[in-house]
Amino acid sequence: MNSITVFYITILIITISLFFMGAVVWVKIKSIKESIVMEDLEKKGFKLDISRLPKPSTKLVGRIEELEDLNNALLDKNKNIAYICAAGGIGKSALTFQWLKNMQPEYCNVEKVFAWSFYSQGSHDTQNSSTAFFQEALPFFGFNGEMPKDDTAKGRLLVKYLNNQSFILILDGLEPLQHRVNILDGELKDVGIRALIDDLFYHGLKAEKNLVLISSRQPLKELESWDQEKYLNLDLKTLNELDSIQLLQNLGVKGTEKEFKKIFEEIQGHALSLILLGKLLVNEFDGDIQMRDQLPNLWEEEKLGNHTKKILQYYWNLWNDETPEKALLCLLGLFDRPMGLLEKEHLIKNADISNPLKLLNNLQFKKVEKGLEKAGLLLHIQDWQSSKDCQSIAVSRKEWDCHPLIREFVGEQFKQQHFNLFQQAHLKLFEFYQQLPEKNQPDTPEELAPLYRAVVHGCLAGEFQKALDDVYWERIKRKEEYYSTQKLGLYSEDLSALAAFFPQGWSQPVQQGLSEADQAWLLAAASFCLMSLGRLAEAIQPRQAALKIRVKTKDWENSSRTAQNLVDLMLPLGQLTEATTAAQQALDYAQQAEDLFEQTKSQAYLATALHRVGKLEESQKNFEQAEQLQKERQPNNPQLYSGAGFYYCALLLDQATEQTEIQTVLKRGKYSLEIGIANNHLITISLDQLTLARAYFKLDELKEAENYFNQAVEGVRKAGKIEFMPIFLLDRANFFIKINKLEEAKRDLSEAKQIISRSGMKLYEVDYHLAMCRFFHLTKEKLSFDKHLSAAKTLIKSTGYHLRDKSVLELENLTF
Repeated sequence: MNSITVFYITILIITISLFFMGAVVWVKIKSIKESIVMEDLEKKGFKLDISRLPKPSTKLVGRIEELEDLNNALLDKNKNIAYICAAGGIGKSALTFQWLKNMQPEYCNVEKVFAWSFYSQGSHDTQNSSTAFFQEALPFFGFNGEMPKDDTAKGRLLVKYLNNQSFILILDGLEPLQHRVNILDGELKDVGIRALIDDLFYHGLKAEKNLVLISSRQPLKELESWDQEKYLNLDLKTLNELDSIQLLQNLGVKGTEKEFKKIFEEIQGHALSLILLGKLLVNEFDGDIQMRDQLPNLWEEEKLGNHTKKILQYYWNLWNDETPEKALLCLLGLFDRPMGLLEKEHLIKNADISNPLKLLNNLQFKKVEKGLEKAGLLLHIQDWQSSKDCQSIAVSRKEWDCHPLIREFVGEQFKQQHFNLFQQAHLKLFEFYQQLPEKNQPDTPEELAPLYRAVVHGCLAGEFQKALDDVYWERIKRKEEYYSTQKLGLYSEDLSALAAFFPQGWSQPVQQGLSEADQAWLLAAASFCLMSLGRLAEAIQPRQAALKIRVKTKDWENSSRTAQNLVDLMLPLGQLTEATTAAQQALDYAQQAEDLFEQTKSQAYLATALHRVGKLEESQKNFEQAEQLQKERQPNNPQLYSGAGFYYCALLLDQATEQTEIQTVLKRGKYSLEIGIANNHLITISLDQLTLARAYFKLDELKEAENYFNQAVEGVRKAGKIEFMPIFLLDRANFFIKINKLEEAKRDLSEAKQIISRSGMKLYEVDYHLAMCRFFHLTKEKLSFDKHLSAAKTLIKSTGYHLRDKSVLELENLTF
């Protein structure tokens, strides 16, 4: 090598070194500049929390128009929501991730950016709720009071706080909170998020820059009633041919144009499949596209996304059971969320499936992680929350996660091929989560969270009896105290835990190791939670199944209670004939049980059903019989109280014409309220407050009436009993109409209508239409008045709700 050659090589090396040094310096300067910008933004009150957003395994390709659409939606004051709909693996999260990254560090000068991912990763269908989201989001956006127990109130409260600030709110992976498309057309089953969206629909947002960005695998039915100019709908298709080829080339795949086109035609532009295939070809075959023909059976699937499973199957077959990569992925398949550091350490120490990981030192374990990351099977961990540096930077792992489709595949393979190991690992998690709370019976929702997880893992371990008795009944419910629901209103959390006992749906719990009595109890508990969350139609089937078991086993006391609960479901749904039949059955079963308490309640239920169909004399007779039984049972409390007392007072007020009769109702209401307060029973207290509000309203003592109406509504929110909400809201709306507070009336009516429509409460829909008639009579809107009156009359005819015949006649006689 001559001196000239050496000289030029030296110059080349120096040039390359200077280039890389310059690049490093440029990145450092850019990072410092962005840190300064971020610090300045924080001083001005800017807040950022997007750490929970899934991180894509590769850079977004294409989607230029969609990114621009999102930018425009943020700046469009008329658009409150952007909705990304696409199948799994198409790139919903990657699009969201890239959009946010493009806006760093100023984020278009909005005040707050918050992201949350609901997706349960498909592992166990644990029916996630929005509770944890609201617990984080409400304080983030400025709320610092006591967290409402009612999920609807949480959604409405969040909109209230969003209204006065510019923001970006991201709700990623909403599908666990939606029904499947073949059930109720895919409606939201989570009432909190439903209330959030409904309030955005009814009231909008005031700030100039704001956007709620939602993504899901299925359409959002709740947006069907929105005007198209109020939201952006991004129905992501698969990647086009050009973008698909570009993605593969970016990953390092090499081949001819014809070969790239063939892959595109075979995979149909499915983003995740392309990423996994590209990484596989690069890692295993130096990027040679022709080697894809050597991979077994990857090109015979027509269903979109099935290529992903085929590629995953290739890895699964490639690894033996002693491969640490396979073991680590199996651990991820145990969860419906990312695996945390404590869980990971506990499983490696105690779970047999993790034996291949036990012998690895830290360097070797990191090598396994890097290999899975390189294959696209493990998500890179990046810290999005760094306030000093908005750039995503590598940090020490505190959690392990993968794409939902990968988690779903691995979890299913693990369960099918190594069932004993699968259950043993879940058993270790069952034990782990039971040990986390400091108290045996935790007091707060946050402290109870590990126990709810323990129930799910206990069921997956096959320990159904222990999960039910030792954790759910003993520690969460506190036995007959029913602490989680009666005191904390955690109906969503209870339902999520109960779902683990119902792998085939709400009609049949698991039978393994559970007696028929336990199965009936689970059915009743699930029905109760569904009802309390406003999912009345769903609640009927498990309740009927519970009744069938209890009648079969001649458990007459619980048969009576279950039939009473059916009345609770059927009345709001407008199934009055069926409700009357169920009430009579409840009375029959109570008499067979020779149980005075159940006889008293059942007699009152029958009276209530008769009241609804307009048979006031028969209703009065049955209430009197119920009260006679009450005197025999509790001589010191001779009058009906709680729910039975509330419904009796409703009948007495309907019949009252003299002030003395109304005063009698007031005394009854105060008597019942005293008992409710002594027992700290939230819903009873609220019902009694409503009785007092109604009585004072009828006495024309408006100040007292308004005070009790407000207390009652606030109380029922705290109780978290959504099935009662329409009664309270409609009664208060009628009061507001009477005193000409139309804005307040309109808000109560809109909230009531949301709940009524979602829950199919035809009985209360009649009351809603009648209230709207009163509203439009006051505002002199004859066409709207006539429309609602006609709707009320139609529903009265179809349901048999003849209690409202008198109200219809009064409205028909009004003049404009």
